[in-house]
Amino acid sequence: QSAHVGIGICGQEGVQAVNASDYAIAQFRFLQRLLLVHGRSNYKRIAKVILYSFYKNMSLVIVLFFYNFYNGQSGTSLFESFVMAGWNFFLALPIIAIGIFDEDVSPEQAMAFPALYMTGQRNDDLNVYRFCLWIGNAI
Repeated sequence: QSAHVGIGICGQEGVQAVNASDYAIAQFRFLQRLLLVHGRSNYKRIAKVILYSFYKNMSLVIVLFFYNFYNGQSGTSLFESFVMAGWNFFLALPIIAIGIFDEDVSPEQAMAFPALYMTGQRNDDLNVYRFCLWIGNAI
């Protein structure tokens, strides 16, 4: 796997590389922390946010799906529209909190054990198996 992410390093040449990059760091030694701490935690957070979003929506849709058979496919909804809007709003709050604050190991541990970075390279947290587990849990 590869990612097309530009990292600009401020140097004597000026800031042209920084202006054209996705991320900018002041010195090359900061690259290790950028990858091992921030890259790893962002991957894990994004994986949880994606899976939780599908879980949240599937748990609502599966109830509506089975209710459709109960009411004879009449097209009526089990919930009012404001309830479904509230469902999405209030259950988006934990997703946002996970996306911002979730941390499984401290930054010091992530730097001390670079092998933890391999979960992202192996795609352990966001794959078809994990997706099916979350969808199965929603059902």
